[in-house]
Amino acid sequence: MYQRILTKFGLSSALALSLGCLAFSTSGVEGRTWTNSEGKTIEADYISHSGDSVTLKLKGKEIQYPLEKLSQGDRDWLKEQEAKLEEDKKRRQEEVASLLGRRDRVSISHRLFEDTGDYFKESTRRTWLKEHEGGAFDSTGKEDDWLRRDPAKDQCLIYCPESYDGSEAYGLLLYINPVPNALVRKDWEPILTKYKLIAVSAYGVGNYADKDRKKINPHPYRVTLSLDAMATVEKQYKIDPKRRYVSGTSGGGHMAFTTAALYPELFKGAISSAAQSYLPSHFPGFEIKDFKRGERKDMKWIVVSGKKDYNYNKILETSKDWESNRLNYRFLDVPDMGHAPPAAGALEESLQWIGL
Repeated sequence: MYQRILTKFGLSSALALSLGCLAFSTSGVEGRTWTNSEGKTIEADYISHSGDSVTLKLKGKEIQYPLEKLSQGDRDWLKEQEAKLEEDKKRRQEEVASLLGRRDRVSISHRLFEDTGDYFKESTRRTWLKEHEGGAFDSTGKEDDWLRRDPAKDQCLIYCPESYDGSEAYGLLLYINPVPNALVRKDWEPILTKYKLIAVSAYGVGNYADKDRKKINPHPYRVTLSLDAMATVEKQYKIDPKRRYVSGTSGGGHMAFTTAALYPELFKGAISSAAQSYLPSHFPGFEIKDFKRGERKDMKWIVVSGKKDYNYNKILETSKDWESNRLNYRFLDVPDMGHAPPAAGALEESLQWIGL
């Protein structure tokens, strides 16, 4: 039956297999009627076309048919598809161009979970949340307060390398600052470009919720707002889910480790600079065994600091706990580093150790 249809339309199966490769492709058109130069018709789906042939799907099989044997009306229709494809390509290029470079004060317009109940649905996350609702780390408020979002107020800083064109998925670096501002260091940009990483940092996730440093910023708020900044990036860019990293400095470094501990399925590794994280007391509701099973077992944890950092000795002490518990942990001792975010070289070495 299939062979009779092909023969009726003037195309042998051998010829269908011998024609050239494809060049133009749209989303396809189902059930279109095609007419050849002799006036004969068939019903077939349009798949794509090249300079000298069109690919059709007939009875579940793809065939290629010479353009010269199609009616003028069909050839004109294919030219319209080419024009539409070029318009779409130009539009996509313009959209991508608007996403490149350093974009400041971008609204955090998307959420990691549409249903806010899913942020702390997993049992360990729920236990951690309850500890904070009970006042852990001087937290005040409740889950609903910490999960409220206002796109007009909640903003982030995004850096995307100029090499990004939307055709390839890039990795993502989520950075959590200890002060109200967002941060993506200028000297990180060549590293982000080299390893095809997009960086994002949320505003307002610092250690304190007010300028007078009198009110502690609740950890659940800092974590979830940062995750929502990441989700906003992933709505705008093509991101490789296997190449996500979370980092932060000082209190933000502790938040980076906390975020990775709470959501290990999202990240390949965590980079904390100038911050110690005590096991397990800095992770209320967690036990050491929680770090040794499931996806947390495979997480890579690295702390970056130097002798000029006032947290240096504490980091040396806490590093012993991470190492004695045989976790995938490393302390990167950087000469002359103070209490600051890592310079480009330290960031690159950290990312290389985690795995790019």
